Amino acid sequence: MLCFIFISSHSFAQKIFHQPNAKGTWQYVCPFKDKSYVLAIQYLMVDKELSKANIYFGKSGKTADKIFWKENRDMRHITDNITYEDYNNDGIKDLLIFEDTGGRGGNSYYNLYLVNSQNHTLTKVKDFDKIVNPNYNKKYKVIVSYGLTGTNYYQLYRLNKKQIPYKIGEPFDDTENLDLDKNIDAILKKQQPKTNRSKR
Repeated sequence: MLCFIFISSHSFAQKIFHQPNAKGTWQYVCPFKDKSYVLAIQYLMVDKELSKANIYFGKSGKTADKIFWKENRDMRHITDNITYEDYNNDGIKDLLIFEDTGGRGGNSYYNLYLVNSQNHTLTKVKDFDKIVNPNYNKKYKVIVSYGLTGTNYYQLYRLNKKQIPYKIGEPFDDTENLDLDKNIDAILKKQQPKTNRSKR
């Protein structure tokens, strides 16, 4: 279960990761049962415009904190920006953080962090924020992207061994009589390697 809170108090923000100059609005996400592991997002502007943000992931202690990694992102600060869904089919819901919108607000982009509850790690999925309106299809074990343009379309993705998304097949339009399962199944069958026929 994920928990998260928004903190705008300057003094309270210093209590986690002991930031000496905790400016902006802070959001804290606890992705594990052990609440000492915290992902903290520091929004440097709070006007719902795309702005600079710092993301920290670490372990908060009574006397000292340890930051495992930090990154800088351009993110739009909105409410309900945290969702979780299993994207690598390991039975553990992964963390998605809303980044921005496009297509007059109809297209949404996210940052994905794979959750490992046993090792208490969050692994950033590179280039996931380039996938528009992502959704994981458990039946076919693929990421389904749905783009809203002049002609709405679908594109399939999977994560490779390095946890980087790659496209599967070509995009296809969303038509009135579209059978999505049938299209996905057909694309995946085309990707299967051809077996060599035995010589007679």
